[in-house]
Amino acid sequence: MKKLITAFIILLIISAPLCAHAEDIPELTDIAFSGAKVNEAFYSENHEYTLTLDNPAVTPTLKSYSMNGSAKLFVNYNLDSAKHQTGITVTLEFDDGSSAYTFNYANANYDTHSENNYLKDISCGLCRVYPKVSPKLTRYRLYIPSDLTVLKIAAVTEDVNAYCDLPKNISLAPDQEPELSLTVTAANGKTRPYRLKIKRLSKTSAEIEREIENGSYNSVLRNEMIYKNPVFIVSVCAVSGGASAVLALIVILRRVTVKAEDEDETEFFDN
Repeated sequence: MKKLITAFIILLIISAPLCAHAEDIPELTDIAFSGAKVNEAFYSENHEYTLTLDNPAVTPTLKSYSMNGSAKLFVNYNLDSAKHQTGITVTLEFDDGSSAYTFNYANANYDTHSENNYLKDISCGLCRVYPKVSPKLTRYRLYIPSDLTVLKIAAVTEDVNAYCDLPKNISLAPDQEPELSLTVTAANGKTRPYRLKIKRLSKTSAEIEREIENGSYNSVLRNEMIYKNPVFIVSVCAVSGGASAVLALIVILRRVTVKAEDEDETEFFDN
């Protein structure tokens, strides 16, 4: 009996850290998509679901989510052999590993004659695209943390039939700010080229994460865009130059005025 009790105690001691570790693993607690509805009730333990699209030909995007623990969230769009979208994988990456949740389309409409080759969004974790993706623009800037060396970009097409050939992981050298070329191909083969200029923020990934938690990331991004914008720099220089010119003009006018008054006055020692 004593041996059985001893063995049970040892088992509890060994399993306790494992249970505590399992509880520390970050998990999604809720998620929602724009343009689609999750068909099943969401549970953190379940990692596979189906999505019903509002429009069977239009790509859904991540709307909101919540999680327990701390992790980086990435969204990827799954393609079949014909490069049609079949669903979305949401991945949580944390220090000890990762966990993925898959959402398969239940009613996607695959039209091989579709000529829609527009981007709908660009998703990249802690990064932000500017300006907002629209059908009228093909050139954008992607603002990233200062210390980021691996980009995980999801180029989201408007049409579930279209695709964008872009590596899921792009390695960068420290301080590197390249311009990336993207091409969206419609189901009928028509292509549309895009350009994405990488811009580094002054804050690190850890600092950006804190800004997101505090709800102040947008204001930080706005300030960075203003101060690093060439138009802003030119404007500041122009204003500074104009102010210097005005000051110089005032000094010259004062000297001329003083000199004229001195010539008209009677010298004091002449009397």
